[in-house]
Amino acid sequence: MYSRYETTKTILQFYQTIIRQPYLSSDALIVPPAGGWPATSINGEGKNETVVELLRHLSYLRSENTSEELTIHSECIPINYLDLDKDLQSFGLPLLPGHCVYLARAGSYLNTSLILDTESGTVIEYSLMANDITVSMEEYERLPEEDRWKAHPAIPVVELFDSWARKYEKLVWMLVPNPIGQPVTGRFYSRAAFKAEEEALLQQEGLLEPWHAQDERKHVADVYNLILQHGWLDHFEKERCRAELLTLEKTRDADERRKMDEANPDAALFD
Repeated sequence: MYSRYETTKTILQFYQTIIRQPYLSSDALIVPPAGGWPATSINGEGKNETVVELLRHLSYLRSENTSEELTIHSECIPINYLDLDKDLQSFGLPLLPGHCVYLARAGSYLNTSLILDTESGTVIEYSLMANDITVSMEEYERLPEEDRWKAHPAIPVVELFDSWARKYEKLVWMLVPNPIGQPVTGRFYSRAAFKAEEEALLQQEGLLEPWHAQDERKHVADVYNLILQHGWLDHFEKERCRAELLTLEKTRDADERRKMDEANPDAALFD
């Protein structure tokens, strides 16, 4: 069942969790006045009154630079309807009915968009790659492209955002600054390789412990351990941690570029 109050509350709480990560400034979160944002400031074209009223009372994440894209997951870009100046279909997203609205859009075909259905009070994690669809692939491919989002699981809005918030609080998921700022300003890391492992990590009790990993997981472990070292969660030195993570990411980028150059020494001739 849809509730505007519960929806705006849970999204605000989720965004408050996001800005605790060593990624965004606290100033990135903007909260509406008691009466909501002015209707004239909201881009609610094609939406019914229920959706428009929701958008007027939602909190948003706003980038300091309008040319930069924020993220709340792996290239999952939160939509700020105060500043939206493009038709979402220009990003390759299907047109939604008036009672549904995008809360976040995928940065590429590999990522996930979040669609809120105000008739059911659920959120659909829509993927162009047809991840976790509820019908067979044959049935899915027979659907009109504009209806394929309906074949993805629908999760109650509070349940989804509470789950995402817990994953960030327990550092199952982490967001860190992206030194190159593109395609989004943050990088997403997960300690889990699959969903069952995410749930197992969520169920662990007590203080978070350092994680020792090697090979392809070592960098994720380095990110996680650095956040722990800076007092996560209750005594977190966010800005100091953010600065050190930025250095860590730059070092990783340089190492990756060096490995690429060693693997293909002629590539520099075409830079």
